[in-house]
Amino acid sequence: MKKLFILLISVASFISCSDPDAVTYSDKQAFVGFENDVYNLRVPRDASTELDVKFASSNVSNVDRTYTVTVLEDISDADTRTYSIPSTFTIPANQRFGTLRVTGTDNGLVDATVKKVVLKLSGLGANESSDSEILTIFVYEFCPIVVDDIVGLYDSQTWWLDGPATNEIVAGPTSNTLTILDFFDGPDGDFVITFDENNKVTFPDRRTGVLYQGGPDIKARMSSSPTQVSEIDACTGRITLWIDYYVPGVGGWGAQQEVFIKQ
Repeated sequence: MKKLFILLISVASFISCSDPDAVTYSDKQAFVGFENDVYNLRVPRDASTELDVKFASSNVSNVDRTYTVTVLEDISDADTRTYSIPSTFTIPANQRFGTLRVTGTDNGLVDATVKKVVLKLSGLGANESSDSEILTIFVYEFCPIVVDDIVGLYDSQTWWLDGPATNEIVAGPTSNTLTILDFFDGPDGDFVITFDENNKVTFPDRRTGVLYQGGPDIKARMSSSPTQVSEIDACTGRITLWIDYYVPGVGGWGAQQEVFIKQ
């Protein structure tokens, strides 16, 4: 697809400075294809949602161009009740983009279980070619965070507290934040975390206020490993944090997983 969108940028730049009638119609060679090869279809719990998949052409045509989409059932494992995909879609006349609209529905989706639908494009014109005829859509249940539903008491299994404990989590000081009360010792023991629209969690570097052998206090920061992702699973009420701790006198950062499960 890279060559398609590089070409589209070049064509758009040319047209913006040229006579509007100087267009390339469908009798010229065209590259067509999906904007991306992989999409995520996040379906809200007990609800439905729509995903618009963009399809592009390097030229325009004076007639509609219609293409066929087929589900490759032998390599797709998503339940057919959880998605709806039109069998055809169109790039309108005099346009370079068309949209394939996919609908996802939570009919038996299980949280954290990802299923896939693999699609194949067909129906290209004689002067059309594509380098992205296969499209994969991953379907899974997603629960947006509702702060009133998230706050409460949590069973904690953490390295910092050295085993099981109970923590109260309350609404944070600003929007999209939560506060884990008294997680660290001392007067500044509350731990504020920030979540985004994908339920991923971030937090700034901080000192814990806990001294190691009378020296400087232990530091905490987000893990820098791409496989150690801090996040909130609002479907199950589970919060997972990956924290790097630096212990003065020992040296080095040590990543620890801290898990909170709502009671």
